[in-house]
Amino acid sequence: MIPNQTTIQFSAGQWLDVYVPSVSKAGGFTITSAPSAAVAQQGLDGQVPQAYLELAIQKSPDNPPAAWLWQPVPVIMNAEVKVRVGGSFVWPPAGIDASSLRKVVLVAGGVGINPLMSILTAIADDVKHGKVSEICEVTMLYSMKDPGPPRDVKKMLFLERITWLFAKRVVRGTFRLFLTRPLDNQQRNAVSNMEDGMVNCQGSEVKFTSRRISLSDIASAVGDDRDSAVVYVCGVPTMTDEMVEKLVSNDGLGMKRDRILFEKWW
Repeated sequence: MIPNQTTIQFSAGQWLDVYVPSVSKAGGFTITSAPSAAVAQQGLDGQVPQAYLELAIQKSPDNPPAAWLWQPVPVIMNAEVKVRVGGSFVWPPAGIDASSLRKVVLVAGGVGINPLMSILTAIADDVKHGKVSEICEVTMLYSMKDPGPPRDVKKMLFLERITWLFAKRVVRGTFRLFLTRPLDNQQRNAVSNMEDGMVNCQGSEVKFTSRRISLSDIASAVGDDRDSAVVYVCGVPTMTDEMVEKLVSNDGLGMKRDRILFEKWW
């Protein structure tokens, strides 16, 4: 939570260096909430909800800042921490008028979903306030390791929140889920045997595709709007490097490099 008298400004997609008590080294954690959540604003009912920052913090006893933040709530409640905002993988895209966009494509691999969660929510805010055209379509392509049946949606990072945003038309567009599985040599020669299926999420069925995200998936989302689209890619370096090269290559999608934003997760 952020004290009401405190203001912190950041762009969706950024991260925080967090300095916790008794630990000299900062911990770097991605902000997964939208910038609007960090501002206390009076609602129609006259109430002012507490401003907050939501961070993606993996439980890690060997990471002192993360271990401190994973302590029981009563232990750390009201403790003071120092933070510093950083990162250039942001929404809105630098040098591009967000109101001119017709397509926004968000490509997430695994925990690469973290900054894109902030960006997706910020886009929803901007549409609501007229900063993004109502005709702008958002496509989110999200790939993660298949946990296998039965697939517990609670263990599939942000899946419920993303589903809600698209199902309730808070964001106009399409969400596609891709589940990947480790393949042995025999399976690599018979990938077609991997079946697609459904994940039960909030009482509705979310279709998933059993493969990795491909260039054709992104090309389909961009359509004929390459000059009025932006693509965000976040994932492991091998995925990110390959995807970005295909997106800007003349042999690939041939998009302008300034319309491709990416961040690598090591």
